[in-house]
Amino acid sequence: MDSQLPKSMLLCASCLVAVLLFFSSLAFAGEIDTDLFGFTYHLHRKGAVYNAPLRLDDKGVKVFNPGLGLGYDFRPDRHTDGFSAIVHGGMFVNCNNHPFSFAGAGARYRKFFHKNYYYEVNTLAVLTYGNSSDHKRYELNPLPYVNVGLGRDYGKYSITYYLSYIPKDSGGSITSSTDMLFLSMGVSF
Repeated sequence: MDSQLPKSMLLCASCLVAVLLFFSSLAFAGEIDTDLFGFTYHLHRKGAVYNAPLRLDDKGVKVFNPGLGLGYDFRPDRHTDGFSAIVHGGMFVNCNNHPFSFAGAGARYRKFFHKNYYYEVNTLAVLTYGNSSDHKRYELNPLPYVNVGLGRDYGKYSITYYLSYIPKDSGGSITSSTDMLFLSMGVSF
C-alpha cells in the first residue's frame, strides 16, 4: 500500500515526539505547541486536485488535510513580546490522501497588540518526507516554511489560527501543481 508511512519514518517521528516531550519537561519556562492541521486552498483552479478524496468542493480547490503536530517555543515567558527559537514537527494527510511529515527549527516573533490578543510570525527550515501525485515513492526534501498567526492568550493556554502561503514548486513533494494557502490551528500551554 503506497499510502502507508514506512516503518522507519514512523520510528523517526515517534523519536522526535519523545525528544520534544523530554526536553520540554526539563524546561520550566517555554511553551508546548500542539498543532491541528487543516485546510488547503489551491490558488489556481487548473492546479487543484480534482480527485482529492477529502475535497470540500467539486473542483478540488478546497481540501481537508487532517493531521497533528507538536512543537516547543523556547521563550522564557510565553506572555512576552519578541523573538524566540522554536522547533516543530508533524504529520498530515496531503491532498492525494498520502501521509506527509515534517520536522524543523526556526524563530518566532510574537507581539501582543490588545490585552490578551497577539499576532506572530513563524519562520522555519524544515525537512519534509512525502510523495507527490506524479511519483509514488517517498522523498526527503528541504523546504522553507513561514506562517502568520493571530491568537488569544487565555492564561493557562492560548489558541492561535495560522495562515501559511506555500508557493508552487517550493519543494517538499507537495507544491508541484499550484500555489496554496494552508490553514491550521495551534493550542499552546
